[in-house]
Amino acid sequence: MITSQSKALHLGRWELLFKIMDEGSITRVADIENLQRSQLSRMVSGLEEELGVQLLERRGKRLNPTQAALELRSKIEPQIVMVRRALEKTSELEEGDKGSIRFGAMPGFLQTQVVPLIAEFQQLHPQVTFDVIGDDNPKAFMGGECDLMLYYGPVNDANLVENWVTRSLFIPCASPKYLEKAGYPENPDELSDHAGVVYTGRVRPHSEVLVKNGRQQTFRWKSMIRFNNILLAKTAAVEGCGIVLDMPLHHCFEEVMNGQLIPILNGWQIPNLDNYIGSTLAASKLRRVQMFIDFYVRRRREIEGEQKRRLQEKYNFII
Repeated sequence: MITSQSKALHLGRWELLFKIMDEGSITRVADIENLQRSQLSRMVSGLEEELGVQLLERRGKRLNPTQAALELRSKIEPQIVMVRRALEKTSELEEGDKGSIRFGAMPGFLQTQVVPLIAEFQQLHPQVTFDVIGDDNPKAFMGGECDLMLYYGPVNDANLVENWVTRSLFIPCASPKYLEKAGYPENPDELSDHAGVVYTGRVRPHSEVLVKNGRQQTFRWKSMIRFNNILLAKTAAVEGCGIVLDMPLHHCFEEVMNGQLIPILNGWQIPNLDNYIGSTLAASKLRRVQMFIDFYVRRRREIEGEQKRRLQEKYNFII
């Protein structure tokens, strides 16, 4: 048997009563909640009967709470808030691996490296969807429009939870037909006799030095062709337009392995940068976001580790 006291514990009835107390009108609350006025009136009467106290009294056109109603509200309302929060957290745990992830990264990297991993992740977790933003300016997707983002870092932003992924390896390289025509440079000084293919995008800072065994050396080109898109720069290098010094290994691995591009200046390279995946503070608490971060970090390390191993095997390239 359900007792009168247990009936009065239904949270929804108290929440409706508190709304009537705030609005001063059963009719107004009935309209807001899409309920019948008679239904709300019976609910209030039922609570008063069950508790044995009057809860509302009319003064003119307005319903006002009695002292008993005010005392009950001060005790019950904090408990309702606690219960609602507990239910919301339970829901987040149940639904945390479902829903959308807003994802931002550089267009070239998205196209060749990230989209395949998103497809792989969705095979494992089809309940997760992605909204993807590609932009060559990291600031474009680091202002709250994305939950997750890829960038060179760290940026030490208090609004981001940063996860280190890998260290980028930049490969100085050129096509065989260019090297046959212009020769193989052995050190940075010789680049002044060569054409450079230069990446000018906003994804990362641009280096004017090459490093080897802790030494730094500046360089200059005989001529240059500039691109703000890394994939266009790679195409130009493959077509024999010149030497590219800062081609990330993940972008040129296939071309290097099949001989379209040849690594040069063994030991000299643009200073490496660290790759990060960052999430907003709010998104970092979502299970689906953490699931993708864990998956992405593991797969990128596996992929890049294998690429470096095969590069060293084929070219004895110093990394």
